[in-house]
Amino acid sequence: MYTLAQAIHFLFPIIALIFLIVGLYKNSIYYVISSLWLSLISLIILYKSFGSQLFGDSFDYLNAGIYTLNLLILITSLIRIISHLSVDKTVFRYLSSFVKSLIIIGCLLVITNVWINAYFIENRMPGTPIMQVATFSKADYCAYRYTFYKVAKNGTVMYLCPNHYGLIPSIGRLAISPDFIASQLSPPNKKKSLLLQQKKVKVNSDG
Repeated sequence: MYTLAQAIHFLFPIIALIFLIVGLYKNSIYYVISSLWLSLISLIILYKSFGSQLFGDSFDYLNAGIYTLNLLILITSLIRIISHLSVDKTVFRYLSSFVKSLIIIGCLLVITNVWINAYFIENRMPGTPIMQVATFSKADYCAYRYTFYKVAKNGTVMYLCPNHYGLIPSIGRLAISPDFIASQLSPPNKKKSLLLQQKKVKVNSDG
């Protein structure tokens, strides 16, 4: 099942892109519709296989790239279909333009979230997990109901707060490492993180 899902992740976007290019080149709406369905199916499978959320340790650079390609194919196909179905009247033209604008804005927001998360999970200390922590009381740095934490390559603890800027997450660095972070690390990684933090403090004090 995993192999089939992986094959769909890689093959469907390529086939959808070929259909889209052929459809646009030949001005054939049927190829465009086929491209739309293939990209939509690929997006749904990818999203469901990663726990139905954009944040976490699943959307690395590779998967973010595949997801972005699917979204761009989907939005291009959808806009082409809307243009094909639009009636040549002023009201319908305005409505069509408004719908297209909403689609583009929504797509850009999703892509922004995916790539911020990809940057967050990729740049971490090797062998350390991404920790999703739910909070009953709002933290000073994040008012969302849960926060993601990681140990960066330099040993410091960083967080990702979903929807911090409306619909866009924020990434920040903690001055003090929470106890629950250290408890989730293996002894070698815990020691490495501590040594890196001590080294950073020493460098800052010498400077």
